[in-house]
This record gives sequence, C-alpha cells and structure tokens, in this order.
Amino acid sequence: MTTIKNVAVLGASGSTGAVIVQALIDASFIVTIVRRPSSSPTSPIKSAHYRITDYDSVSSLEAAFKDQDAVVESFNPAAAASQKNILAAAVAAGVKHIVTPDFSSDTFNPHAAELLIFEPKLKAQKELEAVAAEGKLTWTAIIPGGFYDWGINRGIFWINKKAHTIMVFGSGDQRVSISSIAICGKATVAVLQDITRFKNRPAYFAEYTVSTNELESVVKEATSPQSWEVVRVPLSGFFEKALQMWEEDTKNGVVDRLNSAAYPMLGTYALFHEGNRYGADFSERAEPGWTKSTDILKEELKAILAAP
Repeated sequence: MTTIKNVAVLGASGSTGAVIVQALIDASFIVTIVRRPSSSPTSPIKSAHYRITDYDSVSSLEAAFKDQDAVVESFNPAAAASQKNILAAAVAAGVKHIVTPDFSSDTFNPHAAELLIFEPKLKAQKELEAVAAEGKLTWTAIIPGGFYDWGINRGIFWINKKAHTIMVFGSGDQRVSISSIAICGKATVAVLQDITRFKNRPAYFAEYTVSTNELESVVKEATSPQSWEVVRVPLSGFFEKALQMWEEDTKNGVVDRLNSAAYPMLGTYALFHEGNRYGADFSERAEPGWTKSTDILKEELKAILAAP
C-alpha cells in the first residue's frame, strides 16, 4: 500500500488552498507550499515549508517537488494551462499521486465541454490521463460542488444576505449538490490517506443536495421573522446570451475569463439546467458518509446569515 506523507500544495494562497493546507497540517502531513515569485505571499504558516518555482520551467518545478509523495493542485483554473509542465516535473521527481485542480462542479460530465468555462481543466485532465495510463503516477479529482458558505459571504451565491434576496433560476426545483468550503481540506485528507481507494477517478463529496425552493424554505425558517424577497430568473435564452457574451469577449481579446460576466452565467446555467444535463446533482455518485441533515444546514445558514 502506498503511503503519502510529504505533500506539495500549489495555489496555497487561494481560498481552497488555504483550507487544504490547514487540513493537511492538522492531519499530520508534512506540507510544502509551492508558489510562484509573482504570487502574493500570505502570512507564513510555521508548520509548512516553502519553495519558490516557475510554472514555465520543468526543472524548477522538479526541484520544488523533490521528496514529495503527492502534489495538490488548488490553483486558479487558468493555471491549469501549466499542467503539462507540472506532470513532467512530478514524474521526474518521483511524485506518486496528484490531486487535480478541480474542487468545483463536475468537469467529468460528458457535456462539460459545452460550457466553455472548463476548457483549461478538461485539457489538464487529458494530459493527466495520458501520463497515468503509462503507470507513472496516480491521480484523484475532488468534486464537491459549489461552496455555499464561501459564496454567501462574497455575495455570489443565490442567497444574498445583505439585500435579503433569494435568486430562483427557472423552476427552482432543480437539485444541486453543494458543500462548505471546508470539505476541500477534509476530502483531500481522506483521499491522501487512502489513495488506493480513490486513485485514477473523480471522487464526489456532497454535504447537501437541495433545490433553490427547498433552500428558500430553510432560509426563511432559519431567519424568522426576517423577510426575504424571491427574485425569479427565467432560463429561456440564458445559455444563448452567455455564449454570445463569451464570443464577444473572445473577439475583444479578454484573457481574464474568470472575472468576466459570461463566466458566472455559464456556470449558473450548468447548475440549474432543468434536466441536470451537466451533473449539478451528483448525489447518487457521492461518497458515503459525508451527507448532512437539513437541520444542520439550517443551523449553518442561521450562523452565516447572522454574521456581519
């Protein structure tokens, strides 16, 4: 059985990366934070080691991965374009396992390419699968769905706690698998503690699978007697408009897709397709033992919505 002890984390300064690093340290892994010279350093973590690397240089990455058993890719989706170099360096350094840069919706869904926003991740998947097929290393993709706590606190979830609005797309009956952002760290630990179980496949982790209509009831009950306005958004023409905006951005040379208006529209459509075409409800494939009750969700939402 392969044992993982030393773990390198790429993208540790991001929201998911910070959670993953702390969870790994708490689980007694030896963590090395690998960052680029241009990245904004966070407050140093005493329990972690640090290495600087250049994603454009295989030799630089290989040096950063020296003596590492696993590499966790928790970086911005755009950085997935560096996957070829990362894999070459990981193989050369003797890395045993890669946790891929997913940590979001189901990019392994057969229709994912239609959405355009997953293009860097899909390309990275193909490159990784080619290397894994040669038996040079193993991999796991962690799919937790959307982060409801992180999204609410940043005003980008369907529940807007400042405006006291709940956005309902389409019928509102579409069930969506969601989790707290903390699951990224917990799931990464679970995977690296048992890579034989999780190797060479996507692993689905969902704390809740709910519809917006169900969330509306939970929110209203959790925050009573506060009032909430329900804003209904029709999905007719939604996808076509998002594609048009994406194409216009392409013509205008937009590079930062993540912060474009088209990006969240395409992601939203993926979540609320009435026929679950893009696998937003992956409850039937979710790993057992991670699902929480509606009562727990109610208490968590009460705390999130009450916080300033």
